[in-house]
Amino acid sequence: MAPSVSQQPIGWAEDNSQFFIDFGEVVTPSRAEQMSMAASLVPAQESEQFVAVDLACGAGLLSATLLRRFPECRVIALDGSPRMLEATAKNLAQFGTRFELDIFDLKKRDWLESLPNQVRCFVSSLSIHHLDGTEKQQLFRDLRNRLEPGGALIIVDLVEAVNDWARRAYADAWDAAVKEQALRLNGDLGAYERFREGWNHYVTPDVDFDKPSRLFEQLQWLQQARFSQVDCFWLKAGHAVYGGYV
Repeated sequence: MAPSVSQQPIGWAEDNSQFFIDFGEVVTPSRAEQMSMAASLVPAQESEQFVAVDLACGAGLLSATLLRRFPECRVIALDGSPRMLEATAKNLAQFGTRFELDIFDLKKRDWLESLPNQVRCFVSSLSIHHLDGTEKQQLFRDLRNRLEPGGALIIVDLVEAVNDWARRAYADAWDAAVKEQALRLNGDLGAYERFREGWNHYVTPDVDFDKPSRLFEQLQWLQQARFSQVDCFWLKAGHAVYGGYV
Protein backbone atom coordinates (compact mmCIF):
# COMPACT_ATOMS: atom_id res chain seq x y z
CA MET A 1 0.00 0.00 0.00
CA ALA A 2 1.07 3.61 -0.51
CA PRO A 3 2.58 5.24 2.59
CA SER A 4 0.23 7.24 4.79
CA VAL A 5 0.89 10.94 5.31
CA SER A 6 -1.30 13.10 7.51
CA GLN A 7 -0.09 16.57 6.47
CA GLN A 8 -1.73 18.58 3.71
CA PRO A 9 0.06 18.71 0.33
CA ILE A 10 2.45 21.61 -0.04
CA GLY A 11 2.47 24.58 -2.35
CA TRP A 12 5.76 26.24 -3.30
CA ALA A 13 7.48 28.97 -1.35
CA GLU A 14 11.05 30.08 -0.73
CA ASP A 15 11.26 27.70 2.24
CA ASN A 16 10.48 24.87 -0.19
CA SER A 17 13.23 26.19 -2.44
CA GLN A 18 15.69 26.01 0.44
CA PHE A 19 14.63 22.47 1.31
CA PHE A 20 15.17 21.38 -2.28
CA ILE A 21 18.53 23.17 -2.44
CA ASP A 22 19.61 21.31 0.69
CA PHE A 23 18.03 17.91 0.03
CA GLY A 24 17.21 17.67 -3.69
CA GLU A 25 19.66 14.83 -4.19
CA VAL A 26 17.93 12.90 -1.40
CA VAL A 27 14.29 13.46 -2.34
CA THR A 28 14.64 12.93 -6.10
CA PRO A 29 14.95 9.30 -7.25
CA SER A 30 18.40 8.68 -8.78
CA ARG A 31 18.89 12.37 -9.46
CA ALA A 32 22.45 12.13 -10.77
CA GLU A 33 21.32 9.41 -13.18
CA GLN A 34 18.46 11.63 -14.37
CA MET A 35 20.84 14.53 -15.04
CA SER A 36 23.35 12.33 -16.84
CA MET A 37 20.64 10.82 -19.04
CA ALA A 38 19.25 14.24 -19.95
CA ALA A 39 22.71 15.55 -20.88
CA SER A 40 23.44 12.43 -22.92
CA LEU A 41 20.38 13.13 -25.06
CA VAL A 42 21.46 16.64 -26.08
CA PRO A 43 22.13 16.57 -29.86
CA ALA A 44 25.66 17.97 -29.84
CA GLN A 45 29.25 16.84 -29.94
CA GLU A 46 31.22 17.59 -26.79
CA SER A 47 33.43 20.12 -28.61
CA GLU A 48 30.56 22.06 -30.24
CA GLN A 49 29.56 25.62 -29.45
CA PHE A 50 25.83 25.97 -28.84
CA VAL A 51 23.23 27.53 -26.53
CA ALA A 52 21.07 25.54 -24.11
CA VAL A 53 18.22 26.99 -22.08
CA ASP A 54 17.38 25.47 -18.68
CA LEU A 55 13.75 26.18 -17.78
CA ALA A 56 13.26 26.37 -14.01
CA CYS A 57 16.91 25.61 -13.30
CA GLY A 58 16.52 25.17 -9.53
CA ALA A 59 19.93 25.17 -7.89
CA GLY A 60 21.62 24.61 -11.25
CA LEU A 61 22.43 20.89 -11.21
CA LEU A 62 21.25 20.21 -14.77
CA SER A 63 22.93 23.38 -16.05
CA ALA A 64 26.18 22.33 -14.38
CA THR A 65 25.91 18.87 -15.92
CA LEU A 66 25.61 20.42 -19.39
CA LEU A 67 28.45 22.87 -18.82
CA ARG A 68 30.78 20.08 -17.74
CA ARG A 69 29.83 17.72 -20.54
CA PHE A 70 30.00 20.39 -23.26
CA PRO A 71 32.90 22.73 -22.43
CA GLU A 72 32.12 25.06 -25.36
CA CYS A 73 28.40 25.47 -24.71
CA ARG A 74 26.62 28.39 -23.08
CA VAL A 75 23.64 27.94 -20.77
CA ILE A 76 20.81 30.38 -20.08
CA ALA A 77 19.33 29.35 -16.72
CA LEU A 78 15.87 30.64 -15.81
CA ASP A 79 13.90 30.25 -12.59
CA GLY A 80 11.04 31.88 -10.72
CA SER A 81 12.69 31.68 -7.29
CA PRO A 82 15.26 34.30 -6.25
CA ARG A 83 16.68 31.83 -3.74
CA MET A 84 17.13 29.20 -6.42
CA LEU A 85 18.86 31.70 -8.71
CA GLU A 86 21.17 32.72 -5.88
CA ALA A 87 22.10 29.08 -5.33
CA THR A 88 22.60 28.58 -9.07
CA ALA A 89 24.93 31.58 -9.24
CA LYS A 90 27.12 30.04 -6.52
CA ASN A 91 27.02 26.55 -7.99
CA LEU A 92 27.90 27.73 -11.51
CA ALA A 93 30.47 30.37 -10.56
CA GLN A 94 33.29 28.06 -11.65
CA PHE A 95 32.04 28.30 -15.25
CA GLY A 96 32.67 32.04 -15.48
CA THR A 97 30.88 33.76 -18.35
CA ARG A 98 29.54 30.57 -19.89
CA PHE A 99 26.15 30.99 -18.21
CA GLU A 100 23.61 33.70 -17.57
CA LEU A 101 20.73 33.81 -15.12
CA ASP A 102 17.35 35.45 -15.24
CA ILE A 103 14.07 35.28 -13.37
CA PHE A 104 10.96 34.21 -15.27
CA ASP A 105 7.43 32.88 -14.95
CA LEU A 106 6.98 29.59 -16.81
CA LYS A 107 3.25 30.23 -17.13
CA LYS A 108 3.85 33.42 -19.13
CA ARG A 109 5.35 33.79 -22.59
CA ASP A 110 7.15 37.14 -22.47
CA TRP A 111 10.51 35.55 -21.61
CA LEU A 112 10.57 33.80 -24.97
CA GLU A 113 11.28 37.08 -26.75
CA SER A 114 14.55 37.61 -24.90
CA LEU A 115 16.04 34.28 -26.03
CA PRO A 116 18.68 34.12 -28.77
CA ASN A 117 17.60 33.09 -32.26
CA GLN A 118 19.69 29.94 -32.20
CA VAL A 119 18.88 27.57 -29.33
CA ARG A 120 20.17 24.02 -29.68
CA CYS A 121 18.39 22.54 -26.70
CA PHE A 122 15.78 23.33 -24.10
CA VAL A 123 16.01 21.29 -20.91
CA SER A 124 13.80 21.32 -17.85
CA SER A 125 13.81 19.38 -14.60
CA LEU A 126 10.81 18.98 -12.27
CA SER A 127 8.94 22.09 -13.38
CA ILE A 128 6.66 21.52 -16.39
CA HIS A 129 4.26 19.46 -14.25
CA HIS A 130 3.13 22.78 -12.73
CA LEU A 131 1.44 23.57 -16.06
CA ASP A 132 -1.92 22.12 -16.99
CA GLY A 133 -2.42 20.22 -20.23
CA THR A 134 -3.31 23.25 -22.35
CA GLU A 135 -0.33 25.19 -21.00
CA LYS A 136 2.03 22.29 -21.69
CA GLN A 137 0.82 22.08 -25.29
CA GLN A 138 1.39 25.81 -25.78
CA LEU A 139 4.85 25.58 -24.23
CA PHE A 140 5.81 22.69 -26.51
CA ARG A 141 4.73 24.70 -29.57
CA ASP A 142 6.60 27.79 -28.38
CA LEU A 143 9.81 25.89 -27.71
CA ARG A 144 9.63 24.04 -31.03
CA ASN A 145 9.50 27.37 -32.83
CA ARG A 146 12.61 28.59 -30.97
CA LEU A 147 14.84 25.61 -31.69
CA GLU A 148 17.43 25.55 -34.44
CA PRO A 149 17.36 22.65 -36.94
CA GLY A 150 18.69 19.55 -35.23
CA GLY A 151 17.73 20.83 -31.79
CA ALA A 152 15.82 19.11 -29.00
CA LEU A 153 13.56 19.50 -25.99
CA ILE A 154 14.60 17.22 -23.11
CA ILE A 155 12.28 17.07 -20.07
CA VAL A 156 12.87 15.51 -16.65
CA ASP A 157 9.60 15.49 -14.76
CA LEU A 158 6.82 13.77 -12.86
CA VAL A 159 4.23 12.01 -14.99
CA GLU A 160 0.68 11.19 -13.98
CA ALA A 161 -0.13 7.58 -13.17
CA VAL A 162 -2.47 5.81 -15.60
CA ASN A 163 -4.42 4.07 -12.82
CA ASP A 164 -4.44 3.42 -9.07
CA TRP A 165 -2.11 0.44 -9.39
CA ALA A 166 0.52 2.58 -11.09
CA ARG A 167 -0.03 5.37 -8.57
CA ARG A 168 0.62 3.02 -5.65
CA ALA A 169 3.66 1.59 -7.40
CA TYR A 170 5.08 5.06 -8.05
CA ALA A 171 4.35 6.16 -4.48
CA ASP A 172 6.03 3.14 -2.93
CA ALA A 173 9.03 3.29 -5.24
CA TRP A 174 9.57 7.01 -4.59
CA ASP A 175 9.24 6.54 -0.84
CA ALA A 176 11.72 3.65 -0.86
CA ALA A 177 14.22 5.57 -3.00
CA VAL A 178 14.18 8.59 -0.69
CA LYS A 179 14.58 6.45 2.42
CA GLU A 180 17.57 4.63 0.93
CA GLN A 181 19.17 7.86 -0.31
CA ALA A 182 18.68 9.64 3.01
CA LEU A 183 20.51 6.86 4.86
CA ARG A 184 23.25 6.56 2.23
CA LEU A 185 23.91 10.27 1.73
CA ASN A 186 23.11 11.74 5.17
CA GLY A 187 23.35 8.80 7.52
CA ASP A 188 19.93 9.51 9.04
CA LEU A 189 16.25 9.76 8.12
CA GLY A 190 15.75 13.47 8.78
CA ALA A 191 15.32 14.43 5.11
CA TYR A 192 13.12 11.38 4.56
CA GLU A 193 10.78 12.44 7.36
CA ARG A 194 10.57 15.92 5.82
CA PHE A 195 9.83 14.34 2.45
CA ARG A 196 6.90 12.47 3.96
CA GLU A 197 5.33 15.80 4.93
CA GLY A 198 3.53 16.10 1.62
CA TRP A 199 6.27 15.85 -1.04
CA ASN A 200 5.20 12.55 -2.60
CA HIS A 201 2.69 13.59 -5.25
CA TYR A 202 1.42 10.03 -5.62
CA VAL A 203 0.43 9.97 -1.93
CA THR A 204 -0.83 13.52 -1.33
CA PRO A 205 -1.47 15.22 -4.68
CA ASP A 206 -1.86 18.98 -4.62
CA VAL A 207 -4.12 19.29 -7.66
CA ASP A 208 -4.05 23.10 -7.59
CA PHE A 209 -0.25 23.21 -7.76
CA ASP A 210 1.00 19.94 -9.25
CA LYS A 211 -0.57 19.02 -12.58
CA PRO A 212 1.46 16.21 -14.11
CA SER A 213 0.04 14.76 -17.30
CA ARG A 214 0.22 11.18 -18.47
CA LEU A 215 3.37 10.35 -20.36
CA PHE A 216 1.57 9.05 -23.43
CA GLU A 217 -0.44 12.28 -23.69
CA GLN A 218 2.69 14.39 -23.53
CA LEU A 219 4.43 12.35 -26.21
CA GLN A 220 1.40 12.93 -28.41
CA TRP A 221 1.47 16.67 -27.68
CA LEU A 222 5.15 16.78 -28.61
CA GLN A 223 4.37 15.14 -31.93
CA GLN A 224 1.50 17.57 -32.51
CA ALA A 225 3.94 20.42 -31.85
CA ARG A 226 6.06 19.03 -34.75
CA PHE A 227 8.75 17.32 -32.72
CA SER A 228 10.06 14.09 -34.23
CA GLN A 229 11.81 11.05 -32.72
CA VAL A 230 9.66 11.54 -29.63
CA ASP A 231 10.19 9.06 -26.83
CA CYS A 232 10.56 8.31 -23.12
CA PHE A 233 14.20 7.54 -22.44
CA TRP A 234 14.15 6.78 -18.69
CA LEU A 235 11.51 6.19 -16.01
CA LYS A 236 11.70 5.51 -12.27
CA ALA A 237 9.17 6.07 -9.46
CA GLY A 238 6.99 8.30 -11.63
CA HIS A 239 9.96 10.45 -12.75
CA ALA A 240 10.60 10.33 -16.49
CA VAL A 241 13.12 11.67 -18.98
CA TYR A 242 11.35 12.28 -22.29
CA GLY A 243 11.29 14.68 -25.21
CA GLY A 244 11.77 15.05 -28.92
CA TYR A 245 13.97 16.41 -31.68
CA VAL A 246 13.63 18.89 -34.54
